[in-house]
Amino acid sequence: MVEFRSQKAKEQCPKIRPLVQPGPELTAAQRERFARHISLKDIGEIGQRRLCNARVLMVGAGGLGSTALPYLAAAGVGTIGIVDADRVDLSNLQRQIIHSTAAIGELKVDSAARRLRELNPELKVVTFPIHLTEENAWETLRGWDAVVDGTDNLATRYLISDAAVSLGMPEVFGSVLQWGAQISVFWTGQRAVSAGFPGPDGLSLRDVFPHEPAADALPKTADVGIMGTVPGMTGTLMASEAIKLITGTGRLLVGRILYVDSSGMRVSEIPFGPLGVHNVRGGP
Repeated sequence: MVEFRSQKAKEQCPKIRPLVQPGPELTAAQRERFARHISLKDIGEIGQRRLCNARVLMVGAGGLGSTALPYLAAAGVGTIGIVDADRVDLSNLQRQIIHSTAAIGELKVDSAARRLRELNPELKVVTFPIHLTEENAWETLRGWDAVVDGTDNLATRYLISDAAVSLGMPEVFGSVLQWGAQISVFWTGQRAVSAGFPGPDGLSLRDVFPHEPAADALPKTADVGIMGTVPGMTGTLMASEAIKLITGTGRLLVGRILYVDSSGMRVSEIPFGPLGVHNVRGGP
């Protein structure tokens, strides 16, 4: 187990208040399904009721979504939205394990939704077979408790972040390339600060990368490749952060980017603080 090296490091990872209010009492079937969560003292029945009452939007049903989505569904998140306009391709299946060979040519949102309903028939799934744009991003994100960014496009990442800032919505962020992964949690606005995020206005993607790079600034996975297990590992960590955010459990990756180099199996934390650079483009 990794322990905090200093009190200062611990203070950089504040305890966050639960994002979602508890839903109705659990049924007998739900108590059985989620028994291992309920046994966790930090989650318990109240935490599970928060999960069942939560609404989480996943942008991307590819590599990151392939493990984040099933774990969110299996954890009991009550309503999951999936945004993705792409169709399943044979080259996806090396890492996008939510899809099957039989699903090649099918919309990813439909393939993913079917698998999630198989995991948890009580789950409500809302699909958005669209590309996010400045015209539809704000309306698509509106009304969800949190957004999980599983995209692989720089412009879309900044669009998600700017919309989340404008709407006061928490964002779970993940990024992968070749053997490496980055994960963090962002949230800005008064509600974020009240929940325990650093003042004066929380943290967003632009506190780490203030300016959107050129579209060709980073190599594409199609050109340089990606280890198939890396998105799976990263998506699992992203789902874990979302569950912690919803239930107020543990300490989130707030003010920290977790960097994982799976080639050498090295894990490091990169701390960051608020720059106050929350410029929002477009919006309502």
